[in-house]
Amino acid sequence: MLTAELKLMAMGAGVLILGAWYMSSRLPEMAEALPGVIADTGAGLIVGTGDVLGIPHTDRDACAAAIREGRTWHASFVCPAGTWIESLFN
Repeated sequence: MLTAELKLMAMGAGVLILGAWYMSSRLPEMAEALPGVIADTGAGLIVGTGDVLGIPHTDRDACAAAIREGRTWHASFVCPAGTWIESLFN
């Protein structure tokens, strides 16, 4: 029984060592992709929170149309905050 456990532990250690070696060989690629992963995770978190709270998604075409037609209230729902605030001063 003890030998079976030792074999499993040895196999697990081997898998960990191979995984670490593989990851270390790809470290430059992973470091290059990290900012994009963080940004995408943050964006997903923000969109997901908005969905839970019932905040509608922005729509570039509807935003432009609402601003062009002077529908400020509607634009506040379909425009990103920065675009909407900027439209108030133009």
